[in-house]
Amino acid sequence: MKIDCHMHTKYSADSLTSLKDFRKQCLVKGIFPIITDHNTIEGALKYKQLYKDVIVGEEIKTDRGDLIGIFMNEAIPKDTDLLEALDKIKAQGAISYVPHPFDYMRRSAIQNIDFKADIIEVFNSRVIKQQYNRMAENFSNKKGWTKAVGSDAHLPSEIGTSYVEMAEFNSPKEFLTNLKKARLTKQPSPIYVHAITKIVKPLKKYVL
Repeated sequence: MKIDCHMHTKYSADSLTSLKDFRKQCLVKGIFPIITDHNTIEGALKYKQLYKDVIVGEEIKTDRGDLIGIFMNEAIPKDTDLLEALDKIKAQGAISYVPHPFDYMRRSAIQNIDFKADIIEVFNSRVIKQQYNRMAENFSNKKGWTKAVGSDAHLPSEIGTSYVEMAEFNSPKEFLTNLKKARLTKQPSPIYVHAITKIVKPLKKYVL
């Protein structure tokens, strides 16, 4: 199965992707989704209610940068201490995932990884300078972390830009086991998607 490990819907402040459009793109591209909206699992839960096939995730803005939890049951509040967020993810039987680490172009990226999480994102399609993706890959190789990739899609067209191909699973533990043997497909997004995202966030705040 093909899984895009990092995607957003309109429930993120900087995305306009409706659940209907999200579903359509996943079906067209054969992608099993993990919805990782910013600081909420509301969209993922609604998607699960409507369409069932989804892994509920959250991209949490911790006090030290972004951290994703997947297989989430409860949202973790914005600005939670990083180590506390890791504990809260583990306590609900979920998996911790470090997105776009070392990306010095993002204020939200974790750049000092002095902790242990379950997964590291070694390729993010929205990372502009590929040296940062390579740094994540090198870190994973050195430390033996489990690797994943994600499109970080904020627009429907970005869904499935990067994804993993792995065997089916029945639990978070089996997901992690199968991910270790996954094939990673890595493709950068076009540069214009960043400009669109910058427009969307204030538009939603003040107009929509």
